[in-house]
Amino acid sequence: MSLTFHRTFSLSRSSIAKVIRLAKSQPGFRLEDLARSTDLGTIYLEAMPRYAFRSGLLDRRNHLTAFGQYAAQLDPALERPATQWLLHYHLAAPHGPTAFWHHLVRKRFLPGNTFTTDDMMADLMEFLSDVAGNVPAQRYVRSTVNIFTGTYLKPDGLRQLGLLEEVGANTYHVPAAGPPPLWGVGYALAEYWHARYGERLTINLDDLTQGDFAAVFLLGEERLTQLVIQLKQEGMLDLYRISHPYQVVLLQPSLEYALQKIYQM
Repeated sequence: MSLTFHRTFSLSRSSIAKVIRLAKSQPGFRLEDLARSTDLGTIYLEAMPRYAFRSGLLDRRNHLTAFGQYAAQLDPALERPATQWLLHYHLAAPHGPTAFWHHLVRKRFLPGNTFTTDDMMADLMEFLSDVAGNVPAQRYVRSTVNIFTGTYLKPDGLRQLGLLEEVGANTYHVPAAGPPPLWGVGYALAEYWHARYGERLTINLDDLTQGDFAAVFLLGEERLTQLVIQLKQEGMLDLYRISHPYQVVLLQPSLEYALQKIYQM
């Protein structure tokens, strides 16, 4: 589960920016290289490359992914909303390396929902018990919940996305945030399709609009269907709605295709 990968720190875009800058000039860097080339503290040196990996910017060997290459070149400070949506998507993807993150997003990130730190701790402990067969000490669970909420509340994290707000002591609310950018959803759809369905030519529309994928973007069935229709109009996919179950055909499976649209290359 890598529950403590964060080393008690929330995601810091300014720190991750230093990591991907080094990865751009020195692929496969080691922590000693990061220590020499940045001013990151000892624990940040461990935590931020892990965030870069879990948010889709680095692979396991500290090489930039396709997303990481575009971000490092065209949004090196990770400031664009589309970039931040992709960071969120990779952290919360059901097939990603941070499974508990997806669980918390799906369980609690429902527009209009209000919940507490204790609610999320209970969610996380139940999840770990079911998946891993054991639950770590409560201090680790609380720490992980705090870094999770901090990632979405701090300006240097993903606060700009407007997915979470603090409304009281250890109490949080999910506002009705604006929709994610079209090509952010397009990129995520291609990445999710490859991970979940491999080389399949078609999938049911309901698999996208009523499952894990929609939950990551806090989208209801109708709104995600509208975005799928827009992606059809843009030529990324085809959509057959003659009879149920409606079918989606991915015409542009390359992540590069969507990344070029995001960063307007």
